[in-house]
Amino acid sequence: MTPVTALPFPRGGTMSDWGQITGSDTMWHQLEGKIVKVVDTLHGTGQEMLLRIVKNDSGGALTVARKFMGFSVTDAGDFGRRSSGFAGAGKVCKPLDDAYTVGQVIPDDDLFYVVEEGPCYVKTEASAVALTGTGNVVASDASGFVNGTPCAQASEYAAGVINAAAITVETDIMVQISRGLNPIGT
Repeated sequence: MTPVTALPFPRGGTMSDWGQITGSDTMWHQLEGKIVKVVDTLHGTGQEMLLRIVKNDSGGALTVARKFMGFSVTDAGDFGRRSSGFAGAGKVCKPLDDAYTVGQVIPDDDLFYVVEEGPCYVKTEASAVALTGTGNVVASDASGFVNGTPCAQASEYAAGVINAAAITVETDIMVQISRGLNPIGT
């Protein structure tokens, strides 16, 4: 899929923010799963990064947090296009774009951005964190946070690589997100 460069709605917002309308399950279907190329202006890298447009298909409003989002498999074709909410342990996931403000609300059936490839902050889990090496591959824990131990790539989705060691619980860490929605174990 070739990325497009025109954002259908500004980063840090949702589709309905700009149209003053309420989304529905079938509205904006043609945008779901599209990849958009942008320049990183939030982390000072200036590098190109990719965002994926997804629909909130969780059945309720989502409150923004520095977490990984999971994908819906409710209907055929949902995967990679619709989010079921925060990711489960080791599941295929992408983090919310850092342009969103923590605590912001994303309405049900609205479109928003996740990071497909590039830098993004994700919070570490609440129990124990032992990501002692720069370059550790990371996965989601059961609540959508960065799992405190390096990714077991044979059984967990490798979401990305950390830029620096992390040993503190409930701390935002920079993760370089890997492109694609590859099956677990590949």
